[in-house]
Amino acid sequence: YSYSSGNATVTPSGTTSYSVIGISAPGCISSNTAVSTVVVNSNPVVTVNSGSICSGNSFTLLPSGAVTYSYSGGSAIVSPSNTTSYTVTGTDINNCTNTAVSNVTVNVTPTVTINNASICSGQTYTLSPSGAANYSYSGGTSVVSPTSTTSYSVTGLSNSGCVSSNTAVSTITVNALPVVTVNSGSICNGQS
Repeated sequence: YSYSSGNATVTPSGTTSYSVIGISAPGCISSNTAVSTVVVNSNPVVTVNSGSICSGNSFTLLPSGAVTYSYSGGSAIVSPSNTTSYTVTGTDINNCTNTAVSNVTVNVTPTVTINNASICSGQTYTLSPSGAANYSYSGGTSVVSPTSTTSYSVTGLSNSGCVSSNTAVSTITVNALPVVTVNSGSICNGQS
């Protein structure tokens, strides 16, 4: 056979037709020219979402542009422990493929700590938690005035919006005020 492309193996960049003639063993040339049209299908344009999660949570990859997808992480639902990139390969109806990359940022989930304290009856106390950027208090505010020993729960929120993995508890012990008494009496002038 003799190929217009010069070779039986072709790599067209677009849809192309190739002509082929044949020569028999005795050297006779074919009475016709066969034409092969190679259709070049475009690769799919695959896109996928990126995003951020708080540590310990999962993220769902949502690709589009193809018919079926495969994921470098093995699944569309991923739970990275630190910031990770995932490659998604999409395949269209013509079995053409393309890839897209999803970047999943992992923000640290804060752990809140707080101390216990004791106050005298009638006093106020300011709860001072640590480990997060903002806090939510079961008493509604960080300044408390319990009339008896009370426990307050505190949750934290990081700057990236991650809620603390724990609820910290502060127990404020309220000590009763002492009741003071003193004796009275009478003396003669000059006595003590």
